[in-house]
Amino acid sequence: MRLLLIGDRVALDDVRQLLPVEEMSTVLAVTGDEVTCPVEIAPHSEAGHVEEGADWWVMSDRTDARGRPQRPDHVLGVGGASTTLAQLTVRRPIASALDIGTGCGVQALHLSRHTRHVTATDAVPRALALAATGFALSGVDVELVEGDLAQPVRDRAFDLVVCNPPFVVGPSARFRYRDAGGDGDDISCAAIRAAASVLTEGGVAQLLANWLHVLGEDWRDRVAAWVADLGCDAWLVERDVQDPVDYVSTWLADAGEDDPRVAEQWLQWFRTNRIEAVGFGWVLLRRVGAGSARIAVEAATQPVEQPLGPHLAGWLDRVAWLRERGDDELLATRFTVAPGVRLDVASAPGGQGWEPLAQALRLDDGWRWTLPCDHATAAIVSGCDGATPLRTVVAVLTVTLGVPEPELAPAVCATVRGLVDRGLLLP
Repeated sequence: MRLLLIGDRVALDDVRQLLPVEEMSTVLAVTGDEVTCPVEIAPHSEAGHVEEGADWWVMSDRTDARGRPQRPDHVLGVGGASTTLAQLTVRRPIASALDIGTGCGVQALHLSRHTRHVTATDAVPRALALAATGFALSGVDVELVEGDLAQPVRDRAFDLVVCNPPFVVGPSARFRYRDAGGDGDDISCAAIRAAASVLTEGGVAQLLANWLHVLGEDWRDRVAAWVADLGCDAWLVERDVQDPVDYVSTWLADAGEDDPRVAEQWLQWFRTNRIEAVGFGWVLLRRVGAGSARIAVEAATQPVEQPLGPHLAGWLDRVAWLRERGDDELLATRFTVAPGVRLDVASAPGGQGWEPLAQALRLDDGWRWTLPCDHATAAIVSGCDGATPLRTVVAVLTVTLGVPEPELAPAVCATVRGLVDRGLLLP
């Protein structure tokens, strides 16, 4: 307990009575007549959250008393980013999965729950050693391969790829687990493209990423260019955006640093490169065959309900369904309103009592979308009762609005496609 969990110094003779010290150089360090454990050996379980009953051991490097990493190849433990990615991941039974930049191996552990064969890569030998030890303690079989991104498995293909790359942008790469170095957001672009390059047909990739908001550029165009030629459905969602001062403060605190010289060097790099802000987001890809890929780049900063993995899987299913159907097939379909959909109406006092100001469709679970809507859209949704074909709903609206059906039907279909995409209507 003192040696392995708390991290105390313990007498070498005492430890030798319990452990083969000389065979445990990966996790123990001997200094004179004392032994320390420079790595943290932590239990990890997402029971009731991601996977029921998943209990593992994760190995990572300890920080000092101020929370500072002690070496450039520091191996990070389970944190907020890795937990977020685990909650985002689509969990369906598959044959093969790849964890790019596995670090302590936490994503590979989750993949092992629903994948027959898991492969993990990392360019940091120390990360591979600690991940291998954690896998052994957890009784999990993962193939580990040393190399950058997907390069060591470039001739193979996987049903699912996950990646939490070192996406932090700045002038230098001091810690390999997080820093992209002076190339800005190139590492995020490279990780996305590497993940896509090793997908099977229909395979899915999910990543975390940072991207730059550069003066005079639309960040959406910048990010869309990363995925435009991949032959993949792509959904890139910006969840947060920070100005340079907040961004630098966040990551200096992450490493337990308070040196104003480092902060100023970092901020000067932002100014030199005309960077106004940095966005943090989630990336979802699926390799598609014939047919046009669906590419969406947007900001969505509202609170969401985790785990989102099932909702992202639903989006992939709905996009595939919509791609295969023209308006005639859409009009013949019976739609139902998703559970959790509400119509909110905002009113204000007026001369005749409460007067409506605006209304919106709201989804109370998953993505928790709030979509402004007019009376016609509200009528379309209310008419989707699971038994009535959309064509009948259009016929009723034709009478109500006084608009000819040939003119109204395409507009209704476009509206319904958007609502299906968002998950408010389900075929």
